[in-house]
Amino acid sequence: CEKSSMATIMLLFWIIVVLLQICCHQLAFCEEHKKTVPEIIRHWGYPVEIHHTITEDGYILELHRIPYGKNKSESTTERPVVFLQHGLECSSADWVMNLPEQSAGFVFADAGFDVWMGNMRGNMYSKKHTHLDPDEDRFWNFTWARMAEYDLPAMIDRVLNISGQPYVYYVGHSQGSLTMLVRLSTDPSFCQKIKIMFALAPAVFVTHTKGLMKVLATENSPEFDVWIGKFGSGQFSLSDSLMSYFKPSYCEKEFQRKLCKKLLFKIGGPSKKVIDTTRISVYLSHFPAGTSSLNVLHWVQMGKTGCLSQLDYGEKMNMEIYGQESPPSYDFRKIPHVPIHIFSGGNDWIADDYDIKTYLVPLIEPLIKSNTHLPEYNHFDFTWGTHVADDVHRPIMGIIRESFRLQSEGNCSHVQ
Repeated sequence: CEKSSMATIMLLFWIIVVLLQICCHQLAFCEEHKKTVPEIIRHWGYPVEIHHTITEDGYILELHRIPYGKNKSESTTERPVVFLQHGLECSSADWVMNLPEQSAGFVFADAGFDVWMGNMRGNMYSKKHTHLDPDEDRFWNFTWARMAEYDLPAMIDRVLNISGQPYVYYVGHSQGSLTMLVRLSTDPSFCQKIKIMFALAPAVFVTHTKGLMKVLATENSPEFDVWIGKFGSGQFSLSDSLMSYFKPSYCEKEFQRKLCKKLLFKIGGPSKKVIDTTRISVYLSHFPAGTSSLNVLHWVQMGKTGCLSQLDYGEKMNMEIYGQESPPSYDFRKIPHVPIHIFSGGNDWIADDYDIKTYLVPLIEPLIKSNTHLPEYNHFDFTWGTHVADDVHRPIMGIIRESFRLQSEGNCSHVQ
């Protein structure tokens, strides 16, 4: 009976997802809900650049840059480079979906920073490859481990090459924090390219997740063969098969807003005041942004085992791939030096506060310079919240300003 109940919950969850995707795309509460990230940036009067980089394994990644603020002019003066990296099923849109005074991309640009926003393989902006087709399962043969191994160095190197700076200030949300920590622990030389890391809602150990993410993990087997048999090895999508059951006529504005809000809270945790419900159509037009079935499986395995390791294919395939029966683990204690500032939320159902304090902090404690806890924040508030500029962005700016050693007072005027 319990298993049947869980299956029913999962079915209802994905029905809601499909319903919301249809409704939110039909009801344009905000003009930006049909725009791409570059179009959103231009919509608000900011300059934008689109750059591409190719990873060593052939994925073509798209980066978005806001080189200066709305009321600024282009300058050759050296400025801090801020690199914003999204989380699971997200994209660079996370940093520009709210009003300019609330969105990280715009807030940092207006303050004089050179803002870059990455897109990991498999999302809507990084869905190309030099020789693989996204319609083929081979394209989707990756998890966040490949993102850490290939995507981050490709994007960061591209940013440094164009900006001329020797390092970036890295802001990672959720999976964006995990991938950087993994990269730093496996390649100590990469630390030279990261001046300071800011970990927002770092989803690293996820044994105490709650809500619908917990349901996804508990309802499904973490075994590789079982998962592939159920979800396939291509792009992760459960909604396509349900699309034909719903029509836009089923949606009403007031009901749609309440439903969207409840869904977000069931995923990321309750939020009392910091989500702008009038912009939910914008949020859900960019989320979920796309990832692989194997990546979701990797997260499910992490939640089941409590371990931080590479994807578990089963003993036989592990021997073929890793040369050992169990997947290799990561050890964050190997990170030699990178100052880390953590921001966590008391209502976060994905990056649970207990997991952060009990499992993550002890591993990187010598590197932690501050650990800010925001009791009312859920997982999405760190990117979509209306108060995040004051609670998170501006404190980060203060830390960066203190760190960035300018050569003359003339340079100081560019970082307000």
